[in-house]
Amino acid sequence: AAGIPRLPDFSPLALKSPGAGFDLLTAAGWRREQPFVVLNPAGAFPTRRWPIDRYAAFARLWTQRKNSDVRFLIMGDGRIAESAAVLKQALGDRLLNLVGKTSVAQAFGLLGAAELVISDDLGSMHMAWACGAPTVALLGSTRADWASPPAGSRFVCLNSGDLPCGFCMEATCRMGDTRCLTRHTPEM
Repeated sequence: AAGIPRLPDFSPLALKSPGAGFDLLTAAGWRREQPFVVLNPAGAFPTRRWPIDRYAAFARLWTQRKNSDVRFLIMGDGRIAESAAVLKQALGDRLLNLVGKTSVAQAFGLLGAAELVISDDLGSMHMAWACGAPTVALLGSTRADWASPPAGSRFVCLNSGDLPCGFCMEATCRMGDTRCLTRHTPEM
């Protein structure tokens, strides 16, 4: 709105401890040669949270189409423990659950090494971008024009700006179906 052009790609943030968190990942069952994808179902409200079954379906598709040896990582605080349990049931040993176990430095280290990050609207999505991880952000009801989604070729932002009800900023969908998020399928 201010007329400032979008930023070009940049060099990822140089971390002091780029290997931070790998000991936790290994203890959770990961092997160093395995790629991993971060699943981040941690939106604060239903209108900012891609359905958990979509995350599980995406993981199954990625495994089938991209890499049968891939693992999926979930981390964050205790508020997403229930989502982690649902994903663990759906993905079994493919899910590495580090919920409540990582520091900020460890989270940065792990995000920077991810093959891909799929994330709801929250700070760790911005952290992934800063680390240079390929990232798909699902913003739902968040105003993408206010939230300043990161730019660059490694970042895709799926938002609601094209919908009549888009950018509503409401915690509960007035349409009753969170179409701003549910229209995005795992296949997409």
